[in-house]
Amino acid sequence: MEPTENTGFVQVVIQTIGTLHPGAINLVGDGLYYDLSKLRNPHHDPAMRYRTGLDREVYRHVVDTPGANTVISRIVDETQALMAQRTKNLKLTRVTIACRGGRHRSVAIAEIAAEYLRAEGACVEVDHRHIALPVVQ
Repeated sequence: MEPTENTGFVQVVIQTIGTLHPGAINLVGDGLYYDLSKLRNPHHDPAMRYRTGLDREVYRHVVDTPGANTVISRIVDETQALMAQRTKNLKLTRVTIACRGGRHRSVAIAEIAAEYLRAEGACVEVDHRHIALPVVQ
């Protein structure tokens, strides 16, 4: 796919959510939705439980999880495809990436997907909706 023209305006908003938080599903609107609950959860490791996908150790754990690269490729490809279909009046592409607590898997995968999209010239904003909430037990 040809690189996206970076207009300086936000073209893609990626939000991460934790589906176990009250009202989380109400945050999902139009656009693409990905649930990462099938990927290995760093929460199960006490050393990573209270950290986030922004921490290098957790980030690497998520990236090294079997299936993570396939999910990342799918998110990037489908986002680019949706961006290509947008008209002049509909320029914003919304992507929601969910995991159980919204702190580990969704955060790391969203950051990676945003990096790939930015490398292709897209202006991307990432909003981690539940990263600062208490860890879901």
